[in-house]
Amino acid sequence: MQVTPMMWLNRLLYSTSGEPTLLEELWEYLEGKYFSVDMGRYEHISIGSGSLVTLQKVVLGICVGIIIAAAMACYDKNKLGAFVRAIVKEQALWPDKAMTVYDLGFARNSAVKASLRSPNKLGKIVHCVEKEVYDAKVAEAREAYIAEHGNEEGFFMPQYRMDFDNDHFYIPDEEHYRAEVRFDNEGSGWRAFILVCIVAIVSAALICFLLPDMIQLVDNMIGILTENDKILK
Repeated sequence: MQVTPMMWLNRLLYSTSGEPTLLEELWEYLEGKYFSVDMGRYEHISIGSGSLVTLQKVVLGICVGIIIAAAMACYDKNKLGAFVRAIVKEQALWPDKAMTVYDLGFARNSAVKASLRSPNKLGKIVHCVEKEVYDAKVAEAREAYIAEHGNEEGFFMPQYRMDFDNDHFYIPDEEHYRAEVRFDNEGSGWRAFILVCIVAIVSAALICFLLPDMIQLVDNMIGILTENDKILK
């Protein structure tokens, strides 16, 4: 029977006969070859195999974290950074020069819209004219409420909801250089991301592979120092 790519993919991910999948078999092989340690080899260091395997998994976890961080940085600089660069290019650096997402060519970009709503992403750099006007009115209403009641307990105004069909956005002139540096697309392409992935994976693999030998080296040094201490005594 001819094995099709779909059949091979099913065999890779799923098992219908109770046998391990190809991914499970690959992990068992790698775990047996690179993550199993003969703990009898260490004479002066008391460390369990579980601790060593945990340490190796921590290294792998750091590797995954680096890759995720690189992916997020690449996404921010390429996808979100394009919006920032468009604002700077159009010189929308003052409230009276602010532009809508439609004018900037991002009317259908849901990622940019979601980031503009967030105070931790574009919303921290890009200002919305209508929101600033609303916030100023809220501040005036709060002051009037406090003057009348003596405190702001009970004062409530809903948060501003952005209208991406009509709201206008800009980056203050004094902040646009910092925004350009943060979202500069130089060195942030997918090639750079792939390079980071390769370096992180190779480094993690080497550390995991050499970790038992590194511990062995420390164990040998402790043994030498112990023997020297005995001779001196």
